[in-house]
Amino acid sequence: MTHHHSHSHQDPWRDLPDVLAENLVLEATLNEPLLHSVLEEAAAALDRAPATVLDLGSGTGAGTVALAQRFPGARVHALDVSSKLLDHVRAAAVGAGVGERVESHEVDLDGDWPAAVPRNVDLVWSALTLHHVADPAVVLRQIFDSLRPGGAFVLTELTGETVFEPADLGGGGAGLRDRLAELTAAHGHHGGGEWQDLLRDAGFVSVQRHDREFIARADSAEGARYLAIQLRGQRGRLAERLSGEDLAGLNAAIAALDDGASPLSLTSGREVWVAVRPMAG
Repeated sequence: MTHHHSHSHQDPWRDLPDVLAENLVLEATLNEPLLHSVLEEAAAALDRAPATVLDLGSGTGAGTVALAQRFPGARVHALDVSSKLLDHVRAAAVGAGVGERVESHEVDLDGDWPAAVPRNVDLVWSALTLHHVADPAVVLRQIFDSLRPGGAFVLTELTGETVFEPADLGGGGAGLRDRLAELTAAHGHHGGGEWQDLLRDAGFVSVQRHDREFIARADSAEGARYLAIQLRGQRGRLAERLSGEDLAGLNAAIAALDDGASPLSLTSGREVWVAVRPMAG
């Protein structure tokens, strides 16, 4: 397995902290409505029922399992850099009764991952993964080469801002959300670039974009726990740069979530790209 330490964005995923794993599990639960709408877009793009599916950056396996359930004739290959997450994937697949059709591969998407998986696949699926790779253009070319003519690639990525409501985050600190957002923006986020151009450059045709939203609300136990992890993460990253007043407001917002008494919600944009490898000739 090739691993470029100089510029790989995947290192934190190798030795996964428990809180990150829990965050991914909660996010997958909250993401189910979005996941099922994207699965239908994938099904509509295919010219026949898929026999082989690749899930790039399979995470906790929510997408892998959903793909196996939606396409009961398919063998689904889960690719991830984290052996810990692949354990999650295998357990989830067995628990859902699709374990015999799921294969896991511990690979780095910045390396020669296509050598580890079948060629001429029907569907490649990637959800919130490609913004982590060093060179998306290289990976998109590898995806294109892995697909059979007429095969489809479905990419879900982050888009726009993540917006918390209300503006005090439910902790009483007026304007706290906007001050945190400014500090976070200064922190920097590795974006994926212009996916449409990258997909066309890789050789894909029939490139369609669908805009979707991921929503988490504090009115469910999973939503409150997920939001508390988000705010704790912000506190950990930004604590030294926050005023005493803002830190107190953030602590109050987290306490309200822990107590089940928070009005907080988060909305985050998603762009879903559906692209097809053209028929030969």
